[in-house]
Amino acid sequence: MIFAITGSTGFLGVHIIHHLLKMGHDVRAIHRSKSTFREFELVKSFYNLPSDNYDKLVWCDCELYDVNGLQEIFQECDYVIHLAGMISYSKKDKAKMIRVNQGYTAHVVNAAIDSSIKKLLYCSSIAAISKNDNDKMINEDIPWSSEQPHSQYGYTKHLGENEIWRAKEEGLSVAMVNPGIILGYGDWKKGSNQLFKNAFKSFWFFSKGVTGFVGVEDVAKMVEKLCLSDVNGERFVLVSENKTFKSVALKMAKEFNKRPPFVEVKGFVYYLIYGVISFLEFVGLSGMLTRETVRASVSKNQFSNQKIQDYLNVEFEPMDSCLERACEGYKKSPSSEKKGF
Repeated sequence: MIFAITGSTGFLGVHIIHHLLKMGHDVRAIHRSKSTFREFELVKSFYNLPSDNYDKLVWCDCELYDVNGLQEIFQECDYVIHLAGMISYSKKDKAKMIRVNQGYTAHVVNAAIDSSIKKLLYCSSIAAISKNDNDKMINEDIPWSSEQPHSQYGYTKHLGENEIWRAKEEGLSVAMVNPGIILGYGDWKKGSNQLFKNAFKSFWFFSKGVTGFVGVEDVAKMVEKLCLSDVNGERFVLVSENKTFKSVALKMAKEFNKRPPFVEVKGFVYYLIYGVISFLEFVGLSGMLTRETVRASVSKNQFSNQKIQDYLNVEFEPMDSCLERACEGYKKSPSSEKKGF
């Protein structure tokens, strides 16, 4: 089969590329002209596939606002996996996230509708699922509620989901995944994998917030299986386990043989950090740490993975196993050398 992938140079994208190549598929990896291939090269060394596997990989330089260019690529493909998106928890990025997470998704949908692909799979996030107030397990059936608090990122991914449902109404076969926090081997200077870097540098702080985590290799496998299945018009939470941020941080510290975090983010410490981050966010210096991420670090949400297990008859790899393998990769990688930081 031939798969087209947007967001192909990102963390999840490069893992999905390698999984598909490993399974014998052809891949059309769509990227921007200014994309960096650093993460692809890192993950390439992690998988260590035979060199002839890469004969099935074609890099396609195309912007996501170029509907004609996308359609031309899609015409020769069986499936489209739409991963491209913008992640930010800063209020100032809301307009840009809407343009990328909704607007560019609409372009991908329009190009897919006008092509002959078999299915479009969209990668959303558990951030786009409304949380409940009764401590019940959160699943795919919970309707979106504008009365519940959502991150700016979660709101814009919800808008992207609406474009996918539009595609279904217009006759396109679609599927959607809502992964939890995805962890694995990659560039630990970016995204959720910064948790590995924090552990390696003996970060002081931990929280007892709870959320869903999943290994990147599991996500890649299930994305392929959903594309090849008869599933249409369904979305699936992809979570291996619900864990505290503390337990994840302790496991990483143990694998790196580093001092574990010892200051809990609560009470005075929480308000102090929240106040500092609020000021930094106000002056535009907050980076990945924002008021939203600080609040999320102490929130407690648990997600059910029962639906995907029932549909595909699959089991998730335990997170401890995922973390152990990723940490081994980071310890061997040039990215963990002292000179890189």
